[in-house]
Amino acid sequence: MFHSDMDRTAAAREWDFGGVDYMNHGSFGACPRKVKAFQRRERERLLRNPMDYLCGANAAHVTQSRLFWSGFVGADAENIVLRDCATQGVNTVMKSLLMRGYFSSGDEILITSHGYNACNNVVAEVAALAGAKVVVAEVPFPLTAAEEVTEAILAAVTGKTRLALIDHITSATALIFPIRDIVARLKERGIETLVDGAHAPAQVPLMLDELGAAFYTGNGHKWLCAAPGCAFLHVRKDFHDRIRPLVTSHGMNDQNPNVSPFQKAFAWTGTRDYTSMFTAKVAFDALSSLHEQGLPGLVADNARLVRYGYRLMLDMLGQKPHAPDDMTGTMATLLLPQGDDNRLRDYLRAKNFVTQVGQMPQLIGKARLIRLSAQAYNMPEQYERLVKVLSLWLRGKKVRDTALSGLRVFS
Repeated sequence: MFHSDMDRTAAAREWDFGGVDYMNHGSFGACPRKVKAFQRRERERLLRNPMDYLCGANAAHVTQSRLFWSGFVGADAENIVLRDCATQGVNTVMKSLLMRGYFSSGDEILITSHGYNACNNVVAEVAALAGAKVVVAEVPFPLTAAEEVTEAILAAVTGKTRLALIDHITSATALIFPIRDIVARLKERGIETLVDGAHAPAQVPLMLDELGAAFYTGNGHKWLCAAPGCAFLHVRKDFHDRIRPLVTSHGMNDQNPNVSPFQKAFAWTGTRDYTSMFTAKVAFDALSSLHEQGLPGLVADNARLVRYGYRLMLDMLGQKPHAPDDMTGTMATLLLPQGDDNRLRDYLRAKNFVTQVGQMPQLIGKARLIRLSAQAYNMPEQYERLVKVLSLWLRGKKVRDTALSGLRVFS
């Protein structure tokens, strides 16, 4: 049995899913009521008087949000700019480096087999334009130790490796990579790292100045529960002159001597609704209020809950853990027998579950992955019901003596 050290029933009242068993926080997050109320108020202020808001309050909110991220991720605020999402952060870095001639013909850009598809796409695009080559480090899954990740990445490094794009927490496989060790070991070889930390904020502690990566981008709208469109990009100071936004800022030629050229470059990239970017601190306060030990206590309770559901699922499948506990945060991924993803997803949705089911052929052929998530609104009985429903589906598909038993070779 799972025993929470917080009142999950009370916490769940901060969200409204219309009675659905929402088991997929990892994909897009989900806003608590306090975050939605704050954004509605700010958006109303914007729409009531755009001139006053965009030329006044907006700039103050941007500064306050950068200062929040600075404290939350352990970084100098001058190195942080606000972005819509981590994918945009990766695009910003890759395309800036391309424009400034960072890559030459014959260079190699390193990614891993657990990388996020959209980010892999921009690496491929930039490499093609620069005449560079994309090299994929084949990280195993399942695995038994974090060192296997580092070893696989270093084995793919050559004298031509120019940059590595590495996930801090992988999307499909939900593994916490040993990012501190990876960044340090690559740096020893003269290779800079762009860290895709989309899932990291509010799932693992961050100290970016200590980490030392050239670039780090993360989302507030996933585990921090901010509004969609809330993210940051951290750029180490020695790269400030090479990184520019995808849209050239109106403030690029601002004469204010108190604002750095790097910050001016990102200050004003068009008229838009920026209010999502301002919800990080509100979300932090909302989550912190749900546990007597604040956000760290909530994250720890969520991690215990997802491991509870993970173990139930492993027992049902006859499998062993796919990774050590210290590589699992508030998400966990399991292998399922091969089949039609959409049919299984629709089946689970018809049973009231919103889940993440997908293929990752570069890892395990045609086998499927199902990813579990745990946030404050989830309950142990949801995972218990999910296991029962999935067990019925698998028995109905008559896979026990073929694909399902075959999965045990990955245990």
